[in-house]
Amino acid sequence: MFKPAGFINDEYYIKKALELAKKSLENDEIPIGALIVDQNNNIIGTGYNSAEQKKNQLFHAEIIAIQEATKQKNDWRLDECILYVTLEPCMMCFGLIHLSRIKKLIYAANSHLFTVKSLYNKPYANHTCIIEKGPGEKESSDLLKTFFKKIRD
Repeated sequence: MFKPAGFINDEYYIKKALELAKKSLENDEIPIGALIVDQNNNIIGTGYNSAEQKKNQLFHAEIIAIQEATKQKNDWRLDECILYVTLEPCMMCFGLIHLSRIKKLIYAANSHLFTVKSLYNKPYANHTCIIEKGPGEKESSDLLKTFFKKIRD
């Protein structure tokens, strides 16, 4: 998918991440979707939760998107990239976000388990990631509520 250079619309990318989250929901996974956009506004990595399907807790949406983006760039450094995700990342994912040198993180819904800003309230070493709450909170929260209601019923 391509967006013209110089054009970034957080709502557009969060909607794409929500579409990915719906794939998780269809597979009885916690509905979280993520995508990575490069400096030219190209989507270079996508992912959605598949830990239950893969029987491996490493298959979080963010990790899958980062793996795809690093393959696309042929580099582990994603320093000019933006990560869009439907839920505030967990500590494991945020560690990888930081190590990958992602320039900016935009998430739709707050997590009740983790708050990234509390983990990352000051710059570390030679890299700082800008963290912003973006659009799409209601739809992301609704997907999560649907999932948890389904597994509790």
